[in-house]
Amino acid sequence: MELEQLGTLEVMAVYESGTAMPDVTVTTVPKTKEKITDAMGKVVYNNIPIGKYEVILTPSFSDVSVSVDVNVQENQVVVIEAVMAPDPISEIPIDFDVFLKNIYDQLKTEFLFDANGYSHYWGDIGTGVTRINPNSMGRFGDLDNYYFHSSNYVINEVWSEHYRVINLTNIGLEELTDLDSALNGEVNTVHLESEFRFLRALLYFNLVKLYGNPVLVTTAGVDPDNPPTFEQGREVVFEQIVEDLTFAQQNLSSGLGKEKASKEAATALLGKVYLTMAGFPMNQTDKYSLALLELEKVVGSYTLEENYSDVFSIQNESSNTEVIFGIGFDNSGNYSVSWGPMGISLSDRLLLVPNFINSYFEKEMEPSEPVSFPIENSDSRFHQNIATFSFDDGNLIDETLMENWRPYKFIKEVEEISVLNSESFDYPYLRAADVYLMIAEAENKLNGPTAKAYNALNLVRRRAFGDLEHDAQSGLTQEEFSSLILKERRLEFCLEGQFKDDLIRMNALESEILEYNQNYPELARDFQNHEYIWPIPQGEMSLNPDVVQNEGY
Repeated sequence: MELEQLGTLEVMAVYESGTAMPDVTVTTVPKTKEKITDAMGKVVYNNIPIGKYEVILTPSFSDVSVSVDVNVQENQVVVIEAVMAPDPISEIPIDFDVFLKNIYDQLKTEFLFDANGYSHYWGDIGTGVTRINPNSMGRFGDLDNYYFHSSNYVINEVWSEHYRVINLTNIGLEELTDLDSALNGEVNTVHLESEFRFLRALLYFNLVKLYGNPVLVTTAGVDPDNPPTFEQGREVVFEQIVEDLTFAQQNLSSGLGKEKASKEAATALLGKVYLTMAGFPMNQTDKYSLALLELEKVVGSYTLEENYSDVFSIQNESSNTEVIFGIGFDNSGNYSVSWGPMGISLSDRLLLVPNFINSYFEKEMEPSEPVSFPIENSDSRFHQNIATFSFDDGNLIDETLMENWRPYKFIKEVEEISVLNSESFDYPYLRAADVYLMIAEAENKLNGPTAKAYNALNLVRRRAFGDLEHDAQSGLTQEEFSSLILKERRLEFCLEGQFKDDLIRMNALESEILEYNQNYPELARDFQNHEYIWPIPQGEMSLNPDVVQNEGY
């Protein structure tokens, strides 16, 4: 077979003076991968097919693009430089609508909320739900096995990508502060500030869960001759998150689109933040009442979809009654690409843990024993979350062996092989089912399994089973009810990037991995009790000598 001819393309974005321009979105025709220029104004496309390309560069502060034609040649590095705009000294007024849209678009990038983002590198790998396919480990194998080290590529890239977008929110906030008084009447500064602060809080919430003790940066850019002193630590970052979300909640409007910050989105996220602070490792139990207060404000504004499958239907996205805040992908995403049914997913990266599959059944099945079709399961989430089939030569094939079943979740209406950077599934970051189960968790921690806690939990179970016959057993202890909530979250939110957060918050990660290792000793994970967070990346340690590494690393 003839090998594909490949070359390298290096793109530089600069101001008129030649100064590097960071945060420029770079795309190509034919389509490769959307990238963002770094602090040096550069992106690099390694090993792309040779040929002619149109390179399109769009700065973060404008929707006016610059286009450059280039010919990539075999085994050569082709460098192009694009002049994007006059230098900042010209004080071109910022277009806040364009600038905000750019930040929302950045949430879709790799290492943020793309399919290679939070839901993939954090949500379910390293738990009893999924594991990385040894035939498709890529850069996630070490993370699945808890081989965490500060030089890990993903650990470094996730950190830098979050701070890159946080810097954009800080730029927006500073531009609002410096806004010419003559323009104040033309710009709704309070609403804009609320959106910037919601987005900053969202990003810092990721960072504090991932790294435990991130660095708090609330100013834009760094003067190398006079670098500011930044605070580091879990407490100070959570304080900023709460402050930002409280401001957003008080000043945002209700009933906005699901892909935009709204009063309800800020309120639900604030409730989740308080619940996280109340659990491990902070154990600020006074926050349970605050969480409950915020979460109950959202009830009534959103309702569970009648059918679980409708939560994830592309056709239902515009009328979805359950999603409070989501990341919208319109022919630009990768959900169903990295993982999914065999023959549809390009990477086939995630395998299901047999015990997770069995958690949907009353009678346990042996992975090595053939299964008879049709498979009967009263929990509607089973067929939505687990593909019991593969796809080959235009046909769906029932897989009789459990080991060939794969994660599903995001259904393609027409079965066809997924296309890189072209899928349209939206990522549901906050939804009503999450709010109900968080209410059950907070109420149980405060008062035990009361009628309120049972009612919230059973709303989710009744949607799953379509009847009242599967309500939670009455008379449970507080601990038993807590375990039931965790099991329900495993079944409801698998593959949505939540489960490892749930395990950590409920101080159950270590026991989860211990049980996994006992059941699958040949696949045992090397977990140490400090590895509920990642190390501070080596890149940050090198740049900032004052940063303190997390304990155990």
